[in-house]
Amino acid sequence: MENSGSKKGLSKSIRYFYGVGDMFYALMTSVYTYYLTFYYTNVAMLSLGTVALLTSVSSIFDSATSWVYGAVINSTKPMRWGRYRSWLVALTWLLPITSFFLYCRIGKSETVATVFFFIAMIASRIVQNFPYTANVALINVVGKTADDRIQLASSRATWNNASKFVWSYVGVPFLAILTTLVTEKYAYATLAAILSVGTFLGYYAHFRMTKGYEDTGAEERANVAKTKRAKTNPMDLIKALFANPPLLALIIADMAKWLFNFMVAGTVVYYFTYIALNKGMQATYTLIIAFTAVIGAYVSRYIGKKLSGRKTMISFYFIMAICLIAARAVYTNVWAVIILVSAAQLCYGCVYSCSSALYGDTAVYSEWKTGKNATGWVMGLMNIPIKIASMLKGIILPAALAIGGFSAQIAAEEASESVRICIANTLLVIPAALLLIGAVVMILLYRLPKEKVEQMQQEIDERKAMEEAAAEKKA
Repeated sequence: MENSGSKKGLSKSIRYFYGVGDMFYALMTSVYTYYLTFYYTNVAMLSLGTVALLTSVSSIFDSATSWVYGAVINSTKPMRWGRYRSWLVALTWLLPITSFFLYCRIGKSETVATVFFFIAMIASRIVQNFPYTANVALINVVGKTADDRIQLASSRATWNNASKFVWSYVGVPFLAILTTLVTEKYAYATLAAILSVGTFLGYYAHFRMTKGYEDTGAEERANVAKTKRAKTNPMDLIKALFANPPLLALIIADMAKWLFNFMVAGTVVYYFTYIALNKGMQATYTLIIAFTAVIGAYVSRYIGKKLSGRKTMISFYFIMAICLIAARAVYTNVWAVIILVSAAQLCYGCVYSCSSALYGDTAVYSEWKTGKNATGWVMGLMNIPIKIASMLKGIILPAALAIGGFSAQIAAEEASESVRICIANTLLVIPAALLLIGAVVMILLYRLPKEKVEQMQQEIDERKAMEEAAAEKKA
């Protein structure tokens, strides 16, 4: 039997390698991000209307169910290796299968192929989201203090951002090799399956390195007090969200971070095409921002400990907004824009990790206030800002370009000044405004300082000790 979840402090493997699974997860989902639509239109030969229907319906399903995974993890009996650790291995062996069929057309009928792809999409989302939610929940299980959670979130974010480097060297070249080996028809499926194997192995590494930090399923079930705290019902989950003002504020403010990321990523190609008039420079820009994001994620463990996650997030939101506004002032100076946006991306790497730790703090607040440990549910709510921001980006970006009079029919060299200004505003001003709103929300509504979190954790620990002592005495 494994050790009880009583380990204190973070091991070296956790300090520096917790997040390797996230790197492979990001690589696996990069195939989806970069190639799914192209595969459906150019390889699977589906009509544009079918592709739009398929991707939109699956995205709506994903957004609508993003809260379910944490709820299930918290509301069902813990499995053999613990309430959270078990999910790192329970379904991940299915990832290569679901990923492969996501890029594998069945039959000649477009209707049959579409139904099959939709089923594969839903299955893939389910198989991905359970271990993802458990993985982020473990930040709060393994990290016993606010500083530990900052350290874990920083390590995870560093590995996650490192995936951008790996993808730049693996994505296109590896796909080209696979195309020659298995033909284009199966190259995308093979690439996704191989990277999914990496995700399985990465999550298994997390499973191994967190051994002893969480009670096994048998240990939790044998402890009446722990079982009562850990088992939640729908009302407990509702309280964990709506009786948790810091969590509600964080969800709103976190959308600003994701909208910055999605808006900049989606608009930058227009900048290099219509303003810089040099699409090739985007490759240089991509490499620079990947480097700065990794630096930001790594140094966040030191900055977050010094300032606290809340102060770091607020401060860096303001700095990011200032960088973007300054870039807008000199938007025709390409290298100035690259440097300033890269500086904002460095800050993004930092707040990316700090926000994960802050969700952990709100889970502590929830347990302190309600007496129920809803960590999986609370940490799983990190998905909501991502999904909503992704949908909002899909609305804001085309709407902003349309308002500015953008037309793909106009040659880049002939684009009017108003179109270029519109692109600059969409790339720089809109994300800056959203970041300022996020900072204000954090200042006014997220009132959960580090000292208070530590005090609440101490009170929770004392309460647990008393409950367990009473349960043992009663037994």
